[in-house]
Amino acid sequence: MNQEHQATQALEAAAQRRRELRDALVALEDAISSPSQDAGQWREGVAARLAALGDAFAEHVAETEGAGGLYDEMEEIAPNVQGRARRLREEHPPLRQAIVDAATLFAGPFPEGTDLDALRDDVQRLMGRLIRHRSHGADLVWEAYELDIGGAG
Repeated sequence: MNQEHQATQALEAAAQRRRELRDALVALEDAISSPSQDAGQWREGVAARLAALGDAFAEHVAETEGAGGLYDEMEEIAPNVQGRARRLREEHPPLRQAIVDAATLFAGPFPEGTDLDALRDDVQRLMGRLIRHRSHGADLVWEAYELDIGGAG
């Protein structure tokens, strides 16, 4: 075991950001799966949830990558996780950009003939990437601390 079964301040803060990110993903899923007969109202709901997701992801990045954050702590107590922590850090910029790109698509009225199902598919793929990132983070925490950071709210 790499550390006692107690959560550190960095781990507790990261777990809180993890819950917030999950909540933002669930809210986005609710928005994209809602009826889209009124495309303007649907777009606005999805746009609001994408903005909240962007905020939650930015907080996740700050908490994990910041000085003294979770990744620094894990690398200190379990040097064997450095490569995997680096890969998680490297996922952050493209994920952040994908959230920005999705938010941009939903920022204003859709052009006539926009395929709403294709937009749903794009957002679902983004959500899948974020869920996979969260899963890899949970695996890394388990390896470093032998603690379950929690999958649900």
